Amino acid sequence: MEKISLVVPVYNTSKYLYKCLDSLVNQTYKNIEVIVVDDGSPDDSWKIYEDFAARDERVRFIKKQNAGVSEARNTGIDNATGDFVMFIDSDDWMETDGCEILLKVYRKTHADLVLGDVYCTDESGSKKDYCRVFSREFYTEDRRFIDRYQMSCLGYAYNPLRVNVSNVSGLGSPWNKLFKMSIIRENNLRYDPYVCGIYDDNLFTLYYLENCKSVAYISRPVYNYVTMSDSLTHGFKKNTVEISRKIFDRIEEFIISCDKGEEFYKAYYMYVIRRLSRELDVYYFNEGNGKPDKERLEELRANLSSEPYNRAIRYVESAKLMPAHWLVWIGARTYQPLTVEFLYKLRTWIKKVK
Repeated sequence: MEKISLVVPVYNTSKYLYKCLDSLVNQTYKNIEVIVVDDGSPDDSWKIYEDFAARDERVRFIKKQNAGVSEARNTGIDNATGDFVMFIDSDDWMETDGCEILLKVYRKTHADLVLGDVYCTDESGSKKDYCRVFSREFYTEDRRFIDRYQMSCLGYAYNPLRVNVSNVSGLGSPWNKLFKMSIIRENNLRYDPYVCGIYDDNLFTLYYLENCKSVAYISRPVYNYVTMSDSLTHGFKKNTVEISRKIFDRIEEFIISCDKGEEFYKAYYMYVIRRLSRELDVYYFNEGNGKPDKERLEELRANLSSEPYNRAIRYVESAKLMPAHWLVWIGARTYQPLTVEFLYKLRTWIKKVK
């Protein structure tokens, strides 16, 4: 009987951890192991996972020095003994039949990757939105389709079976997917710490899909993804632009090393615009940025003229952008930071009104 390893990196999530682990040990499919990787967490999360380990022999934990979520997931991979692995964020939780749903699809199709749908929920769990990843269920060995799926991990509009313009949940994320350990080990697939825990999951999925011969999708929710409040997700991030550069490095490395061709650059440029939008939120126009206006705007002007921003502004398929990102692009194509700031404030006002 197939065994599934559930890898849970933990860092300062004691508030959510009990609910997460409870959803795992109560899976309807019983042949699992839960590997909790404590990434040097300074809170009292250890009390929770040690309690679970004492009560359930399928739960084990590994304590390590803080090195980020990528290395924590890699530690989980190194210690997994299952035929399959899933990666669970410790502030989320699984549907109790999630493993069973995905494994049934595997037994029917023997697909190299099996994925399901996601509930997007607030921190209390009281508000749930059902986020379908694709518009219909499928099993495919079509390399062109899988390539298009890879593109959607970069640019949401390239989803070959898109549900709606705004849904990006579950495409490249690791938590709604059943990965084969044999593919991971044979190809030495790892989460990349170079990108500081941002977009490392999508990069992992890109490389995994590159080594897949088949993919299956079932339109059933298997996971609950918690969306944090704006105060947590939109606070000032000093190293945001630096991280963007690192992510761009790795995406371009993927496109070149895997010989993906010009088509992939279209999706990449969409991601660059999306990332620029994020930079406006948490760096350039964030109230936590203490730099003088002149310095901040000159920095933005220089960035817009640099690569890959300049190429993305010029060559992105703008008609495929989300409305909010389209406004960012309209401002960016003037290469005038004051125009970008005006349209950014307009976008913020529209969002508040809605």
